[in-house]
Amino acid sequence: MNLFITGISRGLGKEMVLYFTKKGHKVFGISINEPDYLKEINAEKTGFYIGSVTDDSDLKNAVEKGIEFLGKVDVLINNAALKLFKMPDEITEDEYKEAINTNLTSQILLCRRMIPHFLKNKSGKIINIASNAGMTSYKEGTAYCSSKAGLIAYSQSLAKYLNDKNISVNVVSPPTFSTEDYKNDYPNLDHSRLLQSDRVIKVIDYIISSDKFFTGKNFPMFKFKSLLKYTVLKNLELMGYLFQKK
Repeated sequence: MNLFITGISRGLGKEMVLYFTKKGHKVFGISINEPDYLKEINAEKTGFYIGSVTDDSDLKNAVEKGIEFLGKVDVLINNAALKLFKMPDEITEDEYKEAINTNLTSQILLCRRMIPHFLKNKSGKIINIASNAGMTSYKEGTAYCSSKAGLIAYSQSLAKYLNDKNISVNVVSPPTFSTEDYKNDYPNLDHSRLLQSDRVIKVIDYIISSDKFFTGKNFPMFKFKSLLKYTVLKNLELMGYLFQKK
């Protein structure tokens, strides 16, 4: 398969490139910086374009270069993201715009750029990496949570539009998870308490490799305690609604 991935310079994007090229897939990515680790990979299997996902002209050029390099794009993975956590009265207008542009608008624009290619080939898979922050909420997450919730809603709406065109759109929504870069950035953090990136990649790989057509799905990921807490809170919320006095 031929994969187009955003945000490949580090973190999950980097680990996806290493994982999928090892499995024999061909990968093209867009990155704000040149990914040094690509020098260690077969150049015939990987290509990249240096640019910003928030710049539509960069997206246009990246898609053109990606199609030229890959020949055909089978899977688009929107991975690039910006984590921004600030109290609502502290975050600036520019910070809000940056979060929304990176986490939502760029995915919408890139899908718009890639869909004609998928339609031409009468097939394609779009995987948008959201977050369980788009399903829950944090007092300091007004920008991040709303951008990820928007991405989930957009993906499910797009899935309805493309449903009869053999193009699937699905979402993976992990919590904060640990990557090799994250471990290096935060060496004093207990990473065993976090979800590990290989589990996230396995879910993505399942979507890519599955022969079954499914679309509009959100794959939320939780560690067990977080899942239990989320389930209990949602059930209590529902019970409170059902039994409230009219």
